[in-house]
Amino acid sequence: MKLPRLLIPSAFIVAASLVFAAEENPIKKAMQYAHKAPQGEKKIGDKIGEGTATEAEVKATLDAYKAMENCKPARGEQAAFKEKVAKLIGATEEVLAKKDGAAANYRAAVNCKACHSEHKPEAKK
Repeated sequence: MKLPRLLIPSAFIVAASLVFAAEENPIKKAMQYAHKAPQGEKKIGDKIGEGTATEAEVKATLDAYKAMENCKPARGEQAAFKEKVAKLIGATEEVLAKKDGAAANYRAAVNCKACHSEHKPEAKK
């Protein structure tokens, strides 16, 4: 009789941890932070590419990209994903260091279609 009483709370804990793990997806967080914006506002990624982002925005974006570095992509090759993220990190570090041409390098590294076509999960039908 004790087994069912223990099993139900254990199952709840496991289910809750899976839900919270999904919410803590670093890739999703980075995309939402840097590449989406409320209607009428500029995306932070666009501001970085134009050279108008604040240092705090660039640092936060860099942290978000670094959190993606060791994530497993939803599909595609891990090595290819890691290479794309490394380019994002490098380009963002250049922007932070205020190197010449950094904004252009960042814009080139932020190739949404290249990454999404290989690594983004298929849309649910």
